[in-house]
Amino acid sequence: MFFIDRLCIQQDYPEGNLPLVGRHVIERIDLETGESLPPSVDQKILEGSFSTKLTIRCDGQRYRVEGNPSRWQRPDNLFGLQTLDECVGVYNHVLNTLNLPPFTKNTRIYYRQSPDGKKARLVGNGAEITVIDWTVNHQVGQGNELAFIRGMSGMNIGRGCAPKLYPDGNTCNWREKSNWIMTKLYNKAAELRKHLKKESKTVTENQDTRLEYIENLITYCESQGVVREEHSIRQAFLKRHNLQFYGAVTESDFYPHLHYIENAMKTIQISHDEHQTIADLLLEKGIVNSRQAANATQNYAMIWQHGENLKNRLSRSQFYEHKARLKAIGIDIGQQFDVTRMCPTLRRSEVIQVSPLAVPDWYQLPKVAQSNILPFKAFA
Repeated sequence: MFFIDRLCIQQDYPEGNLPLVGRHVIERIDLETGESLPPSVDQKILEGSFSTKLTIRCDGQRYRVEGNPSRWQRPDNLFGLQTLDECVGVYNHVLNTLNLPPFTKNTRIYYRQSPDGKKARLVGNGAEITVIDWTVNHQVGQGNELAFIRGMSGMNIGRGCAPKLYPDGNTCNWREKSNWIMTKLYNKAAELRKHLKKESKTVTENQDTRLEYIENLITYCESQGVVREEHSIRQAFLKRHNLQFYGAVTESDFYPHLHYIENAMKTIQISHDEHQTIADLLLEKGIVNSRQAANATQNYAMIWQHGENLKNRLSRSQFYEHKARLKAIGIDIGQQFDVTRMCPTLRRSEVIQVSPLAVPDWYQLPKVAQSNILPFKAFA
């Protein structure tokens, strides 16, 4: 089940006169009219328990909170909050401590009047989501994390989105710098070990208990082979699909946009359930209708495996025709051939079985209504 790993949300308060929240305030004056303009306020980082942080800003009229609601006031976020209401509840609890109004749901969505020549823009009367990260944990078996990530790194996802495998093999990104949507797979135990290293350098209350708890989490993740799948949906994507209006959308509205990794795993599962030639498999799955077409595509796959760039050999239409056929069985000739990334190392049955990660009995699940913000003053 997907849960929310990061949420950035903002809302306009038309009445104004809210407390200014930030690190610095810049007062602005129109030099021609002498009229006072809305102040410019930069963001302030709020620190909570367990070295958790949220970023908040309010210029008197618009207030914004960024962070990880599933991680707030917790030693980890292996499992997190599954609904938008729970996440907004965490933020509203923090806003209340700063004398700011809560984020509210949109009850009306309308087109805002725009200047001549500009496209009309949809706005609402509630909070607007600007970034949201959806996460799910996969259990691939002890010691299989790197093989799973390496295998997946041989596949483009979506519309030709190329993978980026990190040198240590623990992380693979697709569309890393996109302002649309970014997808990532990473080894959760390795990520927790980095966090543990930082935690051990900071002397805090009940540190030994906290470090022991994180060690137990690392042991659990290693024993289960936990790989985390993460989709970071950015503002441009949200606006394109009208997903930015809190209250007007539900969690299920996001799910259709989180299927890229699952689709890639399905094609790899199909292609390696049995040991067959590429041509036989293409025919069996109905991807081609003749032995001649199957043999032709298999031939180009073998040429690709010998390191040749097929874009230089085939016409554009031929290349994409064979690429589509082969990608349907888990072979992506759009990527440079790498024997360490070949699909036989990534089978969802028999070799690597992928299943949802269960929540252990001793795990501390998140609580919405709790807050222990370190001293901070908001200036009116």
